[in-house]
Amino acid sequence: MDKRILAGIGIVALMAGVARAEVLEITGEFAAPNREASLLRSISVDRIAGQDGSALARAIEQALSGTHFDLMGGYTGRDNAEGSLTGGVTTGVDESNFKRKEKRCIEKDSADQKKCIRHAEVELRCRRRLVSVKADLRLVRNRDGRIVYSVTRPVTNDFSWCEGDKTDPEPVEDVIANLVRDLGNSVRADIAPTLSTYRIRVRESDKGMGKDQAKRFKDLVKLTKRDVRGACTGWAALAGEVPNNASITFDLGLCAEQAGNYEKAEQLYRAAQRAGAQEGGEGADRAIRLIAGREDAAIRARRR
Repeated sequence: MDKRILAGIGIVALMAGVARAEVLEITGEFAAPNREASLLRSISVDRIAGQDGSALARAIEQALSGTHFDLMGGYTGRDNAEGSLTGGVTTGVDESNFKRKEKRCIEKDSADQKKCIRHAEVELRCRRRLVSVKADLRLVRNRDGRIVYSVTRPVTNDFSWCEGDKTDPEPVEDVIANLVRDLGNSVRADIAPTLSTYRIRVRESDKGMGKDQAKRFKDLVKLTKRDVRGACTGWAALAGEVPNNASITFDLGLCAEQAGNYEKAEQLYRAAQRAGAQEGGEGADRAIRLIAGREDAAIRARRR
């Protein structure tokens, strides 16, 4: 999944710190942040002004390939595509000198060159390079001239190096190419839906449960490793005994989300949040994006 989308919807990733925690794996399609633009069936990437305009146009085309959009080029594309993307790009490279003090080895052992016997603070001559690429883009729906997507987005690469460093700076051309590619991917993230498989951590706190209920709850949490459906059935039964419990309600929200019942998932996440599970808010936001993704997919299917 694209990193911006992960940040935007607040998905809790399976990180090293929670690697042993139980998680539910879920697959779903999230609506594009710009839903109106995502409903276009075909796009022509027209002229993008600027020294790196052609490179950005290619990067956008490559990023959008494999999505639901039909990409059209040339005069035919401009005349027949539902939407036309145009804009401009500016590129800048600024380099400056500066000095930095750093503790370095100034004398090594004559018998063992890997061993330093004297350090001192020395003043180093250094150089800083800031590469910036800024794109101004807009996507027009051709049938009525409506601007359905407009963005101004700068991306930068800031790199410094000093005399004696073992790492050489990356060639400017390569840095610019990477930034242009990032811009192309950001357009895709803005206007194309994202089908993702992700993992959400099960809530494991047994707060508010009796001793026997807490034990059964913990057993169900462990059961998710081999039988998610069985765990969900068990939590549903336990919810009758411990109504409005934050953990049970949240975990049932996960079950509903995994089953594709996003409306129920949103309700359960909201209830879990009210009961004290702060992650319920993220879950509800995620469910809303999934509902929108399903609705947009249905609209596109009807228009085929």
